[in-house]
Amino acid sequence: MKIKALSIFQDLQNNGLYTFSAIQQWLLQFETEFTDLKYNWDCSNSECCYKYTGSCSCATKADAFLFLTLYHKLLEFSFYHKNEPYARNELLDYEKIKNDSYKSKKWVVRNEKIAGNDCFEFLMSYYSYAHNPEHLLVVDERLLGYNIFVDAKDFRHLILFLQTFDDLFWIQKIYPESDMLCAFE
Repeated sequence: MKIKALSIFQDLQNNGLYTFSAIQQWLLQFETEFTDLKYNWDCSNSECCYKYTGSCSCATKADAFLFLTLYHKLLEFSFYHKNEPYARNELLDYEKIKNDSYKSKKWVVRNEKIAGNDCFEFLMSYYSYAHNPEHLLVVDERLLGYNIFVDAKDFRHLILFLQTFDDLFWIQKIYPESDMLCAFE
């Protein structure tokens, strides 16, 4: 039986693109189903390792497993959006001080935790799939048979914030005494 949530999710795309708000609504709409399945579902194939590893080893995945995996990946992705307002404000601050190397360094130091730790994997995981990505690739076609792209405009401040931080921190190295930078070199 096809899980209704998978069908509804597929219908949310517009020209192969999802908006973050549509994903948020879908996550809220199916939160109870996710919780119920997460704690109560086991693959019916007795050869499957899902019960022990949490990963289905079946060649053809059950709809319940596809739903659980999709929901989890989208939930993980959605946590980054909470940083969008912060990134917007930090970009406004940076615009005022970008020509002052001392203040720029202080900006990098202030943002090292969020850009270097909390959001470090965001660009690599969702935006670095192509040379000039247009959108965010949240889930590739291996799960559902089609790619799930989210409109990059929904994360525009976070993307620019992380790109700015990466340039100052990793390329220009304006904070060379950073423990994180030293650990990577």
